[in-house]
Amino acid sequence: MPSPYYFLKHFVPFTGYPYTGAPAACNLCGCCDAVIVAETDRRLKTIKSIACTQCGLIRTDPMPTPDELAEYYTTSYRVDYQLAFAGGPPRHHLVRSAREAAFRADLLKDRLVPGKALLDFGSGSGEFLAEARRRGCEVIGVEPGRDYADHARKRYGVAVLNDADEDSFPAGAFDVISTHHVLEHLRDPADVMERLSRWLKPDGVLHAAVPNMAATGKPPHERFHFAHVHGYVRETFDLLARRAGLVPHEAYPREDTTVVYRKTAAPMPPLGNPGLAQRLVTELRTTRPAVYLVSGAWIWPAIRRNAKAVRDGLAKS
Repeated sequence: MPSPYYFLKHFVPFTGYPYTGAPAACNLCGCCDAVIVAETDRRLKTIKSIACTQCGLIRTDPMPTPDELAEYYTTSYRVDYQLAFAGGPPRHHLVRSAREAAFRADLLKDRLVPGKALLDFGSGSGEFLAEARRRGCEVIGVEPGRDYADHARKRYGVAVLNDADEDSFPAGAFDVISTHHVLEHLRDPADVMERLSRWLKPDGVLHAAVPNMAATGKPPHERFHFAHVHGYVRETFDLLARRAGLVPHEAYPREDTTVVYRKTAAPMPPLGNPGLAQRLVTELRTTRPAVYLVSGAWIWPAIRRNAKAVRDGLAKS
């Protein structure tokens, strides 16, 4: 059970998170110039997010160091993000994960056929692996969260690695690769996307999804969270894929930043998107935290999130 100090540092508004971090260049294009797009997150805690002036990719500044991020995911992430205190994933997560896995499998149904090799990078509690295996695929997952990886192994009998480096798989090993809401958590998303592209067969598909920072229907500051060290919009997500030699697959529908990509041999265009950073500054301009708190506008989103957790917790898994 986390200590009172943990809750003080991670949940109390108008305070910072317990990390030091260090300045970092844009992971996508290497540019160091940036503009501030936000200075608070969904908990009204102080954390600065900046957008690269060359390509528009959003990142936390200062960026947590590799050791700080590893410590956070080892000790705090599941409690902080999903209220999973001990004993594996909570029921409401399993219900949501099963629902999403079925949707993802139906989207890729022409690819999830007997004999195909599938990698789920960031496989969580294993529901998508189980669904793909049920359809006849040879599956393997990568999941650094040990409780969730153990749950997947024990409940579904699937193979799950806790980590995967450059040499974990040969080039062209997989017909299908999926990475669902993972790339926003990584310090080096462009490098990981290139690795996934190398592991993909020439005619394979990569299903990738991240939160869309330009999504409507919620206050801008609610799109920021300590766990999300990178933020994407449609343009920057496609540019991330393009750097890895991937383009959207014309045969599959896309929903903003949920995309099925394929390989391309076309030359890579310049890694830039002039004007996007300034557009994001305008679109993501946040209300001052104190004004937002006094307004009461946060009450309904909080009720809605808790209601969804209760509903999913009571649903049949």
